[in-house]
Amino acid sequence: MSLEDISLEQRDELALLMKELAENPATRKEALRLTKKVRPNLPIPELELEDYTEKKVNAAEDRVNALEAKLREKEALTELEKRRSKLVKRGLSNEEIEEVEKVMLEKKIHDHETAADYFDWMKQAATPTPMGYNPSAMSKFDLSKYWKNPTQGARNEAAQALMDLRKNTRPIGI
Repeated sequence: MSLEDISLEQRDELALLMKELAENPATRKEALRLTKKVRPNLPIPELELEDYTEKKVNAAEDRVNALEAKLREKEALTELEKRRSKLVKRGLSNEEIEEVEKVMLEKKIHDHETAADYFDWMKQAATPTPMGYNPSAMSKFDLSKYWKNPTQGARNEAAQALMDLRKNTRPIGI
C-alpha cells in the first residue's frame, strides 16, 4: 500500500495517529518495536540501548545465580560432611554410614542422628523366646504374701510390675 492512493486528510490522520503512539509513554516502546520490525535497518538508539542493557543485566544475573548455586552446593556438602563426622564420632564406619544414608532415603528420615539411632535399633537382635516347657507360672510367685493379706499382696505385685515396665526407658517399637 502506498501513500499515493490515500487522500491528504487520511495521510494527516495516519501521521497524527503515529505521532500520538510515539509520544504516549504507554505505547512508545511497542510503536518503536513495530517500526523496527517493518524497517530493520532503521537505527533506533533508544531500543538498541535498552536491548543491550537488558542483555548485559540478564548475563550478570545468570552469573550471580550460578555463583549462588555453587555456594549453596558447597554449604550443603560442608553440612553433609559435618553430619557424617558426627556419625564417625559415634563409632560408625564408612560402610555403616552409607547404610545409614540408604536407610534415610528409604524411610524418608531427614536427620543423620535419628537415622543412626534407627539403624542401631534395626541391628539389635531381639531377645529369643526361651524354648522348652515352663512348668507353672505360679511357681514364680511367692504365695506367702497372699496368704497373709491377699489385697496387699496383689498391690505389691502390681507395683513390682509397674517398676519393671519403667526400667525400660526406650519407647515401644523403637
